[in-house]
Amino acid sequence: MVAVRALSVVVVLGMAGAIAFGFASGDFGAEGSEILGLAWGKVTLIDLYLGFAMFGAWIAFRESSWPKIIGWWMLLVVLGNLTAGVYLAMAAFTSDNPRELLLGVERA
Repeated sequence: MVAVRALSVVVVLGMAGAIAFGFASGDFGAEGSEILGLAWGKVTLIDLYLGFAMFGAWIAFRESSWPKIIGWWMLLVVLGNLTAGVYLAMAAFTSDNPRELLLGVERA
């Protein structure tokens, strides 16, 4: 569990840094439209959102409250893998073992 906790914190810090760098040095609107014009830009977005769907399914499986599930899904779509990292970190720090991490405390 220590490794999962450490990895999730590294992911959160890395994504937060990358997002801050992007907003500080780039133009999201102009560059985003350029990316969507490229075949690999489209493939990357499809890959990204299918990953969000898989991670969102795991969130839905672990959580018991629809408002919490929908809230996490909205954050996932807006903030991407930063949200995934935060969710994983929170899950890792509130779980005592890998079974609880994967299934949630209530199901484990």
